[in-house]
Amino acid sequence: MDSTVNASSLGDHLRVLRRHWLPVVLCLLLGIGSAFAYLHWAPKEYRATTSVLVTPVGGTQTLGGKNSGDMETEAELVSSTGTVSAAATRLGVSGSDTEALAGRVSVSVPPNTNILDISYTGMTAVEAQQGSMAFAEAYLDQRRQATEARLAAEDKSVQERIDVVDAQLQPVLQAMGGLTAVDPDRPRLEAQVRSLNDQLAALSNQQNQIRATVVTPGDISREAAVPSSPSSPDTLVTLVAGIVLSLFVGASLAMLRQRTDDFIRSPQDLLSRTGVRVGTVLPGRLLVGQVQVVPPLSPDGRGYARLRNLVISGLMRTDRPVVVVAGVRHGGGPVAVNLAASLARAGEDVYLLCANVSATTSAALLGGKAESGLGDVLAGDVELADAARTVPGIPNLRVLGVGRDPDRTDALLQTGSPRKLVEELLASGAYVVVEAPSTSGSPDAQTLANVAELAVLVVELDRTRAAEVVDARGQFEAVGKPVLGALIAGYGKDGDRPVVAEDEAVPTEEAATPAPMTPTGASR
Repeated sequence: MDSTVNASSLGDHLRVLRRHWLPVVLCLLLGIGSAFAYLHWAPKEYRATTSVLVTPVGGTQTLGGKNSGDMETEAELVSSTGTVSAAATRLGVSGSDTEALAGRVSVSVPPNTNILDISYTGMTAVEAQQGSMAFAEAYLDQRRQATEARLAAEDKSVQERIDVVDAQLQPVLQAMGGLTAVDPDRPRLEAQVRSLNDQLAALSNQQNQIRATVVTPGDISREAAVPSSPSSPDTLVTLVAGIVLSLFVGASLAMLRQRTDDFIRSPQDLLSRTGVRVGTVLPGRLLVGQVQVVPPLSPDGRGYARLRNLVISGLMRTDRPVVVVAGVRHGGGPVAVNLAASLARAGEDVYLLCANVSATTSAALLGGKAESGLGDVLAGDVELADAARTVPGIPNLRVLGVGRDPDRTDALLQTGSPRKLVEELLASGAYVVVEAPSTSGSPDAQTLANVAELAVLVVELDRTRAAEVVDARGQFEAVGKPVLGALIAGYGKDGDRPVVAEDEAVPTEEAATPAPMTPTGASR
């Protein structure tokens, strides 16, 4: 279940990005352009590295016994005050520039080695090479000087001890000089002389070793070369950062536009934003001001068949098979006509009530001038059988037009007469499809819902706002009539492109399995 939810969420995000691709592309181009501009105008930095092999003082062998702590101490010596000052002298830098040198040098120790990689960053390639060499040489000089100072201190300490022992030896030698060979004190004094001489010999040997020590602080194993390209800004890193940041900003803008865009842009938007499920999606467009019955095997005809199945399934739970069709922005005439035609082709007796007095549905469908119709029947001037007209080619479909006087028809629709008419039609076992005006244009659609059991909305992509659909749904639910679903269509001129692409269509469960048909005239 989690994988399904994640895939659905990912698909929603991809649809949002595809829908709002323009800000994403613009941000991507801007990000790449900014990256190239930064690469062109940003100050260039170059880095050169000198490798120094650290050797034990007084020998030429490598420091096989040194641990990582020892090498870290040596690395810290590179950035010490003495080394920085010595490097500044070599580079001819003085004053406040000396303090900046410490921030340009870095030291790393390759694992399991006694090597210091001393890197220096400069504004030019030559400056980087010279700075790296200067710090390497200054480090070796500092290490040599520190070692020489330590050896000098050790030599001085040993000499002081030699002077002390020599001072002790002289009185003993003088005392021995006044004694005869058989004097009983002579053996004791001779033992003292031997002990003091042994100490002097040991101290002299130690001093000779100190003075013979050869100071070898280390060697430059690899001199810094003049870098051939800048180390900063890094071209690859800058471009990748520009692309990633621009895509993030572009995607954020796309999501923000999606949140602030209240228009129904796709079938998915309808359900997620309004709670109204998609009954069917017409591949073509409804033509403004025109009403025509589409062929049953055409793409639009199949769409109306899906809507028919949905309506039949919804009305099976009631004994009043009456459905009101209302557009949100336009009248529901074209959809009401084709829904009624689809029901009639399925063998049902169907009455289409043209209750949108401002539309010309019946005239466009049947042709000719206005004749007696719905208003005349409601007023009792004409019998239903005389006013209802059969649609050519669809004998089971009878249409009640608005009538000769639309204003009178509109007034009568606000009374209880429509319910009595519908009850008469239901007694014959017929389906009743009521054409209503748009829900955003007048409250008449809500008034007509009182004679129906459920409602079908017509939603126009890219022109209908989610708030308008929610309002339409609220109008019907306020009078206790549920919205069964919505037909998604577009309005335009003949030959316009399809409303939605095939991969955006949302098939319904009712479309997959045709609903069972009730025989004509059967009781419900």
